[in-house]
Amino acid sequence: MCQHLMPLVDKDPSTKVGVCISEIVSEFKFTPSYKKTWIARNKAIEQVYGNWENSYNELPHYLLALKKYVPGTVVEMQTLPVYTDDGTVVNGKQIFHRLFWAFQPSIRGFAYCKPILQVDGTWLYGKYKGTLLMAVAQDGNSNIFPVAFALVEGETADGWGFFLKNLRMHVAPQPGLCLISDRHASIESAYNNPENGWHEPPSVHVYCIRHIAQNFMREIKDRNLRKKVINMGYALNQPTFHYYRNEIGMANGDALRWLDNIPLEKWTRAFDGGRRWGHMTTNLVESMNSVFKGTRNLPITALVRATYYRMGTLFAERGAKWSAVLSSGQTFTESCMKVMKEETAKSSTHHVRIFDYNHNTFSVKETMDHGEGKPMGDYKVNLRDLWCDCGKYQAYRVPCSHVIAACSVVRQDAYALLSDIYRVSNLFGVYSTSFQVLPLDEYWPSFEGDQICHNPLMQRNKKGRPVSSRIRTEMDNYDKLERKCALCRLPGHNRTNCPNVGTSNA
Repeated sequence: MCQHLMPLVDKDPSTKVGVCISEIVSEFKFTPSYKKTWIARNKAIEQVYGNWENSYNELPHYLLALKKYVPGTVVEMQTLPVYTDDGTVVNGKQIFHRLFWAFQPSIRGFAYCKPILQVDGTWLYGKYKGTLLMAVAQDGNSNIFPVAFALVEGETADGWGFFLKNLRMHVAPQPGLCLISDRHASIESAYNNPENGWHEPPSVHVYCIRHIAQNFMREIKDRNLRKKVINMGYALNQPTFHYYRNEIGMANGDALRWLDNIPLEKWTRAFDGGRRWGHMTTNLVESMNSVFKGTRNLPITALVRATYYRMGTLFAERGAKWSAVLSSGQTFTESCMKVMKEETAKSSTHHVRIFDYNHNTFSVKETMDHGEGKPMGDYKVNLRDLWCDCGKYQAYRVPCSHVIAACSVVRQDAYALLSDIYRVSNLFGVYSTSFQVLPLDEYWPSFEGDQICHNPLMQRNKKGRPVSSRIRTEMDNYDKLERKCALCRLPGHNRTNCPNVGTSNA
């Protein structure tokens, strides 16, 4: 079974056990048990990607090769001493504890991305427990951009402190960054620790609105109010925010008091000063968790190697694409151009009054309902202060329809008000640095440091199997299907007490 499954797990190490069972049945006309198939799949992974214990020994050698052949790669590893039974330290051996790594093309490319970072952690599925931490940004074409990785013992204050400190020191030292995460106490503690460097130069830490809603449901348990809380967070301007706040206050005073205990700038778009560039969730990094899901089944060296090859392929594909786009003479990115076309079409229905030509102050009146759920009215636009009452321009740095309408009156190019993040030349800078190819193992420099071994305390319980499916919580927004009677297909009862049994439609 192991030999037959090796090509399957080589292609995708996260292949489901059910798929493996189907392969065995089709080849051998025999249906194995779930447990036997799971064991066979793990043996196949070990055959293809290496033994888990040996992988820890190979890790320092591989990291040394990365630093040599991919110049600028940042690697920080923490180890623990090995003790004998009588308490003496074993020389020449160290136990793996934590690892941080970031590739030089990612570090250089992040300087051209939006100044936001989303961080999150996800469990490892292999023989040894642990957590993979990731930091993800977004480029000017709304593409996800992985920045840095870490392997730690779990989502603890020390684990997050190790990750955030190295992230700030080696990858994101620039001022004005916005860190987006859930409300995990360990992340909050690590960010507030001055030794980790996130307060000088200044940065901000904000929360994911989905996790705010999850915490709200645990405390208040009101699904209707939950939707209003989400609308409060997503509100682009303060009047809209206060509208939903009043709705919640009239419905439940305890709910409003609970929300008022969270600083507004931490979870609302109307009060964040545009620092989060419109991003209200950690969906970017959670999407990458699913992309790297297969690697979480692998031994440690194979996991690090997988991030290197996936990032190298990503940079090669996007670098070639945006090099061609830049050569074609296109100025702005595709996603930006799409938004500008939509907003320009809306602006044709606006009526503009000039109030102060010298200071570029206008009143823009909407004359048509565009179905966006907001009232039509007069919006103040100040081109000098880059302000519009609707809040779109401040949040996304893309001119809204009111700003475009005002620009057309004074014959000003609205595209000049776009952030440089959306320029093709800037986007090409994100992917202009390519990954170097690692040579054959025999060409690598020899490693002469201490031997790295696994931590036996991190070995997963041999009984059972690790859970590899998502556990749904309050933040999962899904509606349960209404149950209907199996006989008459009407809701409110089941077939046992169906009142329509024996009735006739004649």
